Amino acid sequence: MTLIFLFVVQFATASQPAEKQRLPLPPLTDTAHLTDKTPDNGWHKHHITIQKNGSLSQALDALGIPAGTSFKIATTQHGEWLTQLRVGDALDIWTDQQNQLQKILYPKHDATHYQLIRQDNDDFLIQKIEHPVETKVETAAGTIQHSFYLSGTEAGLSAKTIMNLADIFSWEIDFIRQLRPGDPFKVIYEKHFINGQYIGDGDILAAEITTAGNERHTAFLLRDANDEKVGYYDENRRNLRKAFLRNPVDYVRITSRYKPKRYHPVLKKWRAHRGVDYGGPIGTPIHVTGDGQIVKRAWSRSYGRVIFVKHAGKYTTVYAHMSKFGKYKKGDWVRQGDTIGYIGQTGLASGPHLHYEFRKSGRHVDPLKVKFPDAGPVPKQYRARFDQYAGLMTAQMDRLNPHTQLVSNFE
Repeated sequence: MTLIFLFVVQFATASQPAEKQRLPLPPLTDTAHLTDKTPDNGWHKHHITIQKNGSLSQALDALGIPAGTSFKIATTQHGEWLTQLRVGDALDIWTDQQNQLQKILYPKHDATHYQLIRQDNDDFLIQKIEHPVETKVETAAGTIQHSFYLSGTEAGLSAKTIMNLADIFSWEIDFIRQLRPGDPFKVIYEKHFINGQYIGDGDILAAEITTAGNERHTAFLLRDANDEKVGYYDENRRNLRKAFLRNPVDYVRITSRYKPKRYHPVLKKWRAHRGVDYGGPIGTPIHVTGDGQIVKRAWSRSYGRVIFVKHAGKYTTVYAHMSKFGKYKKGDWVRQGDTIGYIGQTGLASGPHLHYEFRKSGRHVDPLKVKFPDAGPVPKQYRARFDQYAGLMTAQMDRLNPHTQLVSNFE
């Protein structure tokens, strides 16, 4: 397998846009028949949004279009592109003065539209239209002032990229405890455009967050020969993915830590607290911290609704006081990040929170201090090129100023 890295020729800032790079796209479907038929002045345009339990047939019926039209579309080549709709899908529908269907435009994705056109012989032609997507490479830099999310927004990052950045470093950084005001962050990432119009962010190519004043965390994207993401690795070739997430919930407060002896607020006596409590609103999603199998999902007088997950034979994680369980049952295999339940106040709990335990070979350990095993490093055959790529990205990030967000052109 040949490894493909994206080498950046020019980087963009808010004041200095990067060169546009065209991504490879599949060819147009039925290109020989693509005819952008312009509606006559007598046509009527209708904008339809598919509702719950709705369908194309119901949408056409609501417009008074003859019932046989839906059947004719369904039996036309590629009819499934227009008949397999979901709630929220939007269609533009044109009818003539006799209320006959003339055209449908269905933008399934920003880059892919489906179009139906009535032909001169009254048959329908259904086409797929691919819009070329352009990618710009952007940079952003900032410092933590308030929350990580608000600080990212102030640096010009979208919600998607902020969450992606948090996901990349979720095994490396405890965003609840470690980030402090003044901690800097830098990001190199993609933005996608169609016909000059922004449609959303792409992948993060490289990033850096510094915590505790001098603890530097880096991430560099590794792609394979098919341009698929392999993962993110730091400057020392270590995989940023760990066997376990540091926290089972997002952006909530720690209300009680692991203590050999703690005064229990409900039982009113001293006893060991062998986990970490995360306070948050009832209904906050709880994520399983590692791949594993649910070995217990039950009700307990002390734990309330509780789930035990077994990982790699010797690790067990426990999630207690849930308001309700997720969709996974006892015996199901779950993947890291899956939602297995929701914060509640069941069992012996004085307020809504998640009680989270981490056990190794049956022994309780502090979830906030345990050292998690790493996933595999950069494969040996890719190391030389990875080092070259990481060096290139590092040089660019070194030129980013988190306070001014200024950077000169890549050289």
